[in-house]
Amino acid sequence: MGGEKGTYREVTPAAIILGVIWGAFMAASFTYAGMIMGFTSGGSAIAAIVGWGILRGLLKKGTIVENNIVQTIASAVNISVSGVIFTIPALYIMGLNEEINMPYFFIATAAGAILGITFIIPLRKQMIEIDRLRFPTGTAVATVLKTPGSGIEKARLLFLGMIVSAGVYLVQQFPILGLPEIIPEYVDLGSVLHLPSWINLTIALSLMVFGMGLITGRNGLIVLAGGVLSYYIITPLVKALGWLPSDVTDGAISSFVYANMTRPLGIGMLLGGSIAGLILSLPVIVVAIKSIAGASKLGSRARNEELPISYLYAGIVLAFLLLLVTTYQLGDLGLGRSLLTALVGVAWIFIASLLVAMSTGMTDWSPVSGLSLVSVMILLYLTNKNVPLTILLGATVGVAISGAADMMQDLKTGHLVGGIPSKQQKVELLTAWIGPIIALTVVGLIWKAYGIGNEMVPAPQAMALKSMVEAILGGNVPVDKFIAGGILGFALSMSGIPGLGVLVGLSMYLPMLYIIPYGIGCIVHEVAKRKKGHEFITEKVLPVAAGLMVGEAAMTLLFAVLTVLGVLHP
Repeated sequence: MGGEKGTYREVTPAAIILGVIWGAFMAASFTYAGMIMGFTSGGSAIAAIVGWGILRGLLKKGTIVENNIVQTIASAVNISVSGVIFTIPALYIMGLNEEINMPYFFIATAAGAILGITFIIPLRKQMIEIDRLRFPTGTAVATVLKTPGSGIEKARLLFLGMIVSAGVYLVQQFPILGLPEIIPEYVDLGSVLHLPSWINLTIALSLMVFGMGLITGRNGLIVLAGGVLSYYIITPLVKALGWLPSDVTDGAISSFVYANMTRPLGIGMLLGGSIAGLILSLPVIVVAIKSIAGASKLGSRARNEELPISYLYAGIVLAFLLLLVTTYQLGDLGLGRSLLTALVGVAWIFIASLLVAMSTGMTDWSPVSGLSLVSVMILLYLTNKNVPLTILLGATVGVAISGAADMMQDLKTGHLVGGIPSKQQKVELLTAWIGPIIALTVVGLIWKAYGIGNEMVPAPQAMALKSMVEAILGGNVPVDKFIAGGILGFALSMSGIPGLGVLVGLSMYLPMLYIIPYGIGCIVHEVAKRKKGHEFITEKVLPVAAGLMVGEAAMTLLFAVLTVLGVLHP
């Protein structure tokens, strides 16, 4: 697959090795970061920047299409972690970690990665070359690839951000190492400002979270607004109206309102926003089906560029068999019920993959979390309420649809820079399965080192999933709060801003200690853009922000490994 005589270097050993290594590094870092904030990123632009820094900066060679392979592999390995972190941590939080059979969990999520990519193979030419969908992220990454000189400078800034972030985190851990505290991990501004004890104003001094806000910008202000609504408007209002039990006073007020009011409202908003997203996406599904019909008419005209349709059939059969084996072994459902569950899972992945591929092409929004939640609700009854199997299948769906969205973004990038689609498709098929395995391993590591579902690792998406599953199984669904939140989330998502209801609902789940530094990062992004312009953000701010995010996450994982090994004792 290397560069033939007379052609540019494209699929080379250097590109494959660099893509896998950097993708694995991002997958581990983004798994931890995603469990903090409840969402993650594909990291294609970061991979493209690093690619130029190494291919041109260190190796003194490298073509645009070769670096396109680097970012294709790296993003394929990394993006699938979102399907894992939205679902699997719920099993740990629910105390079902003993039910996690890692080999079968690896198999099922790897099957999802294969399905997400193979389902998209026939759609590339129709969506990208004929329908000419925008795919904003893919277009932006193509811009990075076309500027190798700028890419090297961005790589320097990214690595600088990594060093600063990792260094600050190391200093914050001095007490664990037996050294005096210099920089604390948290600051209680409420105590400093002498505010009432029920006002939660603790802030995490996290450059990783701040960097995530710097990357997000304006859209992240919705999360900040949701947090302010939850903690500083609803909580004081509940207290003022006397809706609290008499024995709930002082510092217990904020946690009581969170557990009994804002959290169920947030779950309802997640569900309502997800349903609205599906309704809004119905025309997208129709267009996607038409794209399949159009793609089938292309016939031999696309054979030189696309993988043969046999890859699609082989991928579907392989993934179906893997899901069938997993369902049969873990579900105690019998062969017939296992066949039905695997068939429904594959069919739902097909529909969801079409949805996210078209959605990202039109709006750059991929409703992975919402579709994963809906998947669990559907499959919970199909599996006779086998919670570990249901959540595993939900993770498989999440991995598949996030991979489908990333595949089309990467193919858009390749189209713009002159890459060969079949080569991108091959390297994704060969490497995408690595990501969920890394994510599952990191989730287990974080559980052993720090726990999950606490202030340090809130895992908001998994907490929402856990609450919904337990409410359904226990027959104590807070229907009034779910309906109220659902109506509000539905209305917000129908407002025309993709995912608004989901984002606000999610923010009502996050601890303010992370929402505040994240929001500050979003504000700094917007202020810098107004004063310095969009180019300054792209060339300077985003590379540094990416480094801040990845550096601290990597150091946190290092400390987690040392903790699990017994070297450190927090």
